[in-house]
Amino acid sequence: MRYVIFLIAVAFSGAIGWHLYGESLESVEAEPKEKPEKVAAVDVVRIARRELNERIELVGSLEPTTGVEIRSRLSGYLGRIPFDIGDRVDQGQVIVELDDASTRELVTRATAVEQVAAAQLKAQIAKEQQALREVERLQELADSGVSTKQQIEEAESALLVAQAETELERARLSQAKADLERSRLALNELKIATPISGFVAERNADIGDLARAEDVLMKIVDLSSIRTVVNVVERDYGKIRLGQTATVTVDGIADKEFAGRIVRQAPVLDPTTRTARVMIEIANQDALLKPGMHGRVTIVVSRHSNALAVPASAIHGQSGSEYLFTVDESGKMAKKRHVSVGFRDGNLRQILNGLNENSLVVTLGGRLIKDGSLIAFDEAPEPEFLGQLPDRAADSASAAE
Repeated sequence: MRYVIFLIAVAFSGAIGWHLYGESLESVEAEPKEKPEKVAAVDVVRIARRELNERIELVGSLEPTTGVEIRSRLSGYLGRIPFDIGDRVDQGQVIVELDDASTRELVTRATAVEQVAAAQLKAQIAKEQQALREVERLQELADSGVSTKQQIEEAESALLVAQAETELERARLSQAKADLERSRLALNELKIATPISGFVAERNADIGDLARAEDVLMKIVDLSSIRTVVNVVERDYGKIRLGQTATVTVDGIADKEFAGRIVRQAPVLDPTTRTARVMIEIANQDALLKPGMHGRVTIVVSRHSNALAVPASAIHGQSGSEYLFTVDESGKMAKKRHVSVGFRDGNLRQILNGLNENSLVVTLGGRLIKDGSLIAFDEAPEPEFLGQLPDRAADSASAAE
């Protein structure tokens, strides 16, 4: 009897186990349930047409428009340098003097020689006049028969000699004056004046140094006008014109722009770099700009008053294959669009084709979605606020590039 009960219990347990095994197989073979698609949070903007400026951004070092190097024509020891670096000097002002003791002595000697020559000439003129009066007196006496012909001839000969000696003394006086003038010029050569007004940029000598003709003693720069030379790439070269205005900024002077003008343009390009040199002159009345500063130059080469623009952060892909995401008609799904992109103006890019006006464009979060992704966003800003997008949009544009 116990054996029968045991068999019944084993059979009952096996039936329950088989039933549970079958249910587990059914659960495994059943299809998994679909997970709900995630909704990506994005920022969007409604685009419109607006004015865009095509700009060329360049960099270059500032340099003075006018500058001179001060050298001495004569060799000598420096006796006086009244100006130092940073001092203001005016045109014609003496800025370097050489030791002039020996030259002054030469001037003194030449002055004395000139005075002696002048006195000798004066004395000789008196002798000539006396000889002339003697000739006239003898000629009057000859009419009375008192003087002889021989006496008159001797007097006339003496007059000719006196006249010749007068001319000689005049020549000696001219020579003395020339020597004196030469000495004075040499003395003036020891005083070096600046040919321009400006500031002392360099001083390479001190009192007591020996100045030679090849030595640069000082450098003077005029800061009323300054310039920069930039290198323009080949694709932008044809957009540059003489007389175009430019805006220049420097790191050392925050929140200030300086007006410049293109004054020179190289007629050839460097075959190695494929760039051309362009010179820009910048007004600098307050002398705020200094040579050696790093200048950032912006040239507006064209203006477009009715351009379709999107934030640069909305553009993805490489040049020639750019795309962006718009919002479909339902307002819940992203739609990928390939577009043709033009120039950049700040944080805006020109759209040539591939996009309709008034479209909603994803500006932030585009890297996290794909064509057909579900999206959610706050109310889109109005088109006129395109130029005032948050900094994060500009940052995303920089990262995309």
